[in-house]
Amino acid sequence: MSGEEQQNGKWAPWWIYVPVILGSNYVKQYLVQDLPVAVNAVITLVLVGTLFLIITVVYRSMRHVDR
Repeated sequence: MSGEEQQNGKWAPWWIYVPVILGSNYVKQYLVQDLPVAVNAVITLVLVGTLFLIITVVYRSMRHVDR
């Protein structure tokens, strides 16, 4: 990602997404360890997509307040 893309406030920095998604995936694995792989994969995709959306919305709303 170029510096210009990071400065426009469209996306949160990568270091916000990574620990939140990895941490939640770790907790998810503990909770759904007995489910089939296909179900686990679907849950993972939904979880990652939802977290990505939430992080982006919160980041953009915080950037909007600063301006």
